[in-house]
Amino acid sequence: MAICAGWPVPGRVCPFAGSDGRGFGVSGSKRFFLVPILLILAVAGLTAYTAFNHLVDLRRGQQDLAHTHEVLDTAQSLFSSLQDAETGQRGFIITGRDEYLDPWRSANQRIPAQISRLRQLVADNPGQIERVGQLQAAASRRMAILDGNLERARRGDDLGVQRNIATGAGKAQMDRVRTLVSEIIAEERRLLASRQATADHNERRSFYLSLGLGGAGLLILAFTVLVMGRSNRHLREALVRRDAAEEARRDAGKLVRAVFENVPDYLYTFDVTPDRRYLIGDFNPALARLLGGDMSPYRGRDIMEAFPVMGARFKALYDQAVDAGKAITVRDTTDVPGVGLITWESTLAPVFDAAGRPVRIVGSSRDITERERAEEQARRSQRMEAVGQLTGGVAHDFNNLLQVIRANLEMIERGIKDARTKARLQNAIHAADRAADLTRQLLAFARRQPLEPVVVNPGRLVSNMAELLRRTLGEGVEVETVIAGGLWNTIADPAQIESALLNLAINARDAMPEGGRLTVELANAALDDRYAARDADITPGQYVLLAVSDTGQGMSRETVARVFEPFFTTKAEGKGTGLGLSMVYGFVKQSKGHIQIYSEPGQGTTVKIYLPRTRKAEPGPAQTEVLAGGRGQTILVVEDEEAVREAACAMLADLGYHCRQADGPEAALKILEDGEPVDLLFTDVIMPGGMKTPVFVKRALELRPSMVVLYTSGYTENAIVHHGRLHEGVSLLSKPYTKADLARKVASSLLAGRETVLLVEDDALVRAAAVEMLAELGFAVLEAGDGPAALALLESGARIDVLFTDIGLPGLRGDELARRARELRADLRIVLASGYSDREAVEGVAGAQALDKPYDSAALARVLGR
Repeated sequence: MAICAGWPVPGRVCPFAGSDGRGFGVSGSKRFFLVPILLILAVAGLTAYTAFNHLVDLRRGQQDLAHTHEVLDTAQSLFSSLQDAETGQRGFIITGRDEYLDPWRSANQRIPAQISRLRQLVADNPGQIERVGQLQAAASRRMAILDGNLERARRGDDLGVQRNIATGAGKAQMDRVRTLVSEIIAEERRLLASRQATADHNERRSFYLSLGLGGAGLLILAFTVLVMGRSNRHLREALVRRDAAEEARRDAGKLVRAVFENVPDYLYTFDVTPDRRYLIGDFNPALARLLGGDMSPYRGRDIMEAFPVMGARFKALYDQAVDAGKAITVRDTTDVPGVGLITWESTLAPVFDAAGRPVRIVGSSRDITERERAEEQARRSQRMEAVGQLTGGVAHDFNNLLQVIRANLEMIERGIKDARTKARLQNAIHAADRAADLTRQLLAFARRQPLEPVVVNPGRLVSNMAELLRRTLGEGVEVETVIAGGLWNTIADPAQIESALLNLAINARDAMPEGGRLTVELANAALDDRYAARDADITPGQYVLLAVSDTGQGMSRETVARVFEPFFTTKAEGKGTGLGLSMVYGFVKQSKGHIQIYSEPGQGTTVKIYLPRTRKAEPGPAQTEVLAGGRGQTILVVEDEEAVREAACAMLADLGYHCRQADGPEAALKILEDGEPVDLLFTDVIMPGGMKTPVFVKRALELRPSMVVLYTSGYTENAIVHHGRLHEGVSLLSKPYTKADLARKVASSLLAGRETVLLVEDDALVRAAAVEMLAELGFAVLEAGDGPAALALLESGARIDVLFTDIGLPGLRGDELARRARELRADLRIVLASGYSDREAVEGVAGAQALDKPYDSAALARVLGR
């Protein structure tokens, strides 16, 4: 009996027994399991090998995919850069503004690098290398065409630019670029498809090999393929999402940049340091222009260092936003150097990091100065209207009470015989009369006083009051009246005009305790639509201007805003009721006029009253004024308020002048230093900044000694001269002025220094021909169609050296006009023209010269001594 593995096996030999009759044991078991283990290891190895090959193929496919996408992105970016260059060129050609060339400059920098990168990416593909070379040549030719167009545009050769564009060469090169880019992209996509097909083949081979080795390997391989396939899909989806996100980010960036650079509001950012300092970050072009142009040197600087004057105020606002932890809206008024007081409405938003620390301030500000002024004007008008209604009602009821009191006092007085009691009653009646005067002043402010308007010649009225004013104001105040010739009439209550003038004169005297000068001026004026837009109560049209100016203490802006309010006064207690200007205000408004005050502390005050013009009782039909136009002369307008500056240039352009603008003395001097010809400097008298107008004008005349200077101001000419801000003899145009005022003043300023001929001729065609001949002879010419118009010019004080008049004028004959002219100006040269040789008329005017019609330029030159 044999023993097999410990079990008795009768009559048999243990199949696993050795020669010694013992079993294989452990060594035999190892050999038995070795093959399966080796098979399993082989399957595992083959599976691992297959998986490894699959991973290698997958990684290679991913690399090929990334390579293809990089080629596509680079080719598309190159094409976009060429489009950017075209966009920059087009913007510059259309607008002529240099900032539109930024895309072109950026493209010039990017294109060489993009072509170089594209050449590196396709270095293993000869066909692609050839296409990239062709693409580089086409791009270079296209950029050369763009450079040529820009050079022509800079030289002002717009026709050359259009011709070059019309050839189509640029479009042909761009089409060639587009075709080559498309071919490069198509080839890369074909290569990608081929590589993907190879990867798919290898994947199938690995799959069948694994299937042949066994079910386990098949399952493992299938699982691996499934996992890898899913990963591949996820990768493709991730790439698609990445490309879409990148494109969206670029679009969003472009949108944000477009808004940032073009919005009219002021946008800016400040970086916040851990110690709560604010460093200047970014800002949009609108803010850069406001602060003087290039702000690049300020980036990264502490706000306290960059803006030592306004920095503390800005820091307080930013601290407020950071402490609030959210966006805040604030309103602030700042004195910007070179600009003046500006009211801002700002939104400030703090930005915090993940730890909650403030890292940035993002802000936007809007200039609401004009809106604030309009709102303040509306509030002031509403306040004055409300106060007027209140005072009017109180005055009306109080007058009724005074009427009862005074009537009863008078009736009681009749029966009183006791002198002491009667004196007391008379004192009571006098007090009632004074109270009635106060109520009349209140009614005047409320525009409810009974007026008796009639046609008034304000010149005669003021002339008659001149002596009264001198007696009233005393010897310490010098009174001067300036009445323009040809003054219009107005419809108003004469007594109220006298009362208003007297009130203004007394106020002026009180403002000059040490004495001074009072100037009363009368002139014709016109208020246009732009000026009338300031106040709803102003009606555009023609007015008679009464201006009262003093050289007194002046008033602050806050005081000027309240001077018309009843009972408001700056005088000491008992020195005034505060109703004088209120009464003037009410009278002017009730007369459908307008009143305006110009004042500065230490500079004096000018009060302008505009009363509507009337044509009633005029001697003859109104003459239509022909505005004197320019002949292309260059006028340099220097004015700090943009709206006023633009309006002046628009009127000058309509009059035939070439206009240049400057917002202050520094900008004007820069224009003069550049050498551009300027015939006349038209400058505001008072402008913000460190350089005063007299200093600026002196430097301007040093640069251009022959240039004519014309000033403008809200004060009148006489007030400006007597306040000592300008020299005597200056030429000044007071604001507000009309187009006709501007035309006359500019023309007269340009003609200053030339001999002036007053041409009087009723025939328009003859007059036009004579004006042209006189101008060719070098004379300045003033025109009149009849004798009264000529006398008005002679009385106006304008420079006139020669009176050249036709004898046969309608109404007032030319010889009679000449005799009256001699009475006004004894040294006037006189030329009498006639079509019938009226020697007797010529001999009747001493020293007159005769000129027979028709005459030519030579005859005219002889008689005028040319």
